[in-house]
Amino acid sequence: MRNRVSVVVENRDLGENIFLLRLRDPAMGGEMAPGRFVMLATAEGLAPLARRPFSIQRVDGECYDILYKVVGEGTALMAQMQPGIEVRALGPLGNSFTLPTGDECAILLGGGVGIPPMVALADALEAGGHSNWQAFLGVGSARETGCFVGFDDRYMVGDERDGRVHPATMDGSLGFEGHVVAAWLDWRKRVEAASVPMRLYACGPMVMLRAVAAEASRLGLPCEVSVETMMGCGVGVCMACVIENADARDPEKRAVMSPYDRWLLACCKGPVFDSAAVVLDDGGLLH
Repeated sequence: MRNRVSVVVENRDLGENIFLLRLRDPAMGGEMAPGRFVMLATAEGLAPLARRPFSIQRVDGECYDILYKVVGEGTALMAQMQPGIEVRALGPLGNSFTLPTGDECAILLGGGVGIPPMVALADALEAGGHSNWQAFLGVGSARETGCFVGFDDRYMVGDERDGRVHPATMDGSLGFEGHVVAAWLDWRKRVEAASVPMRLYACGPMVMLRAVAAEASRLGLPCEVSVETMMGCGVGVCMACVIENADARDPEKRAVMSPYDRWLLACCKGPVFDSAAVVLDDGGLLH
C-alpha cells in the first residue's frame, strides 16, 4: 500500500453518467491483483472531500483504469478531471480473488459498476494461461453498456466467435433478458454443464451477491464475492465498511468472538470473501 500521486491520462464519457478514468502510475502494476482497489481523491483544489473506493479494472503498462458512475458530489467532481491533473491515490488495497486450479471453469458474474473486478480477473486468467472462463455481465438496459468497456476493449461481448462474454439486460434490449444470475443459470442448462467443475466469482449490488451465494450453496460450488460497502478510509481506521462474519450467527461461536471477529473490515479482510463466510443481507451490515 502506498499513498501515491497518479496523473490523469484520459477521462472518457461512456454515456449514462458512466466514465472510464485512466491514470498513470508506473509502480501500480507491480502490486496489482484482481479484486484490489484504490482510495481515490477528487482532483486537487476542487473540494476537500473524503477519498472514494474504486476497484482497479485494468493495469496496462504504466497506466491503470477506474470505471465509475456519477452518483453524487464526489463522482461529479471526478467527471471534471482533465488530462494532466494530479490525483492522490491510496493503494492498491485489500485482498484478491483465488484463481481457479486445474480444469475448473471460472464463472465471472458482474453487475453494473461491479463489472471492473471481473475485467481484472479475466485479464489475470488469460495472463496465467487459463482460458477456461465465462463472463456474465448485467446492466439495466443497452444504454448502460459503457459498463462493458473493459471487456469490449479486449474481448468480444456477445460475439459467437468467442462465446465467453454474455451480456444481460433487465429490459431485454441487449443479450439475455433478466438478471445476470439467471443468465448464467440459463447458459449452464443449455450447455449441460452440470458435470463441469466450476468456481464462481461475483461483484455487484448486494441483492445480486445474495442470489449468487444462494445458487453456489444449492449447487455445491465454491464462490467468492467482492462486496461493495461504504468506506471512509480504506485502511481499517474508520470502521465504516464492516460486514458480519457468518459464524457469528451461531450462538456458541458468537459467545467466544471478539467484536473484531464478529464484524469483518471489508477494506482489510476483503473486499473479497468466500460467499459462505459472510452475511450477505441487510442485517449483515452495520450501516
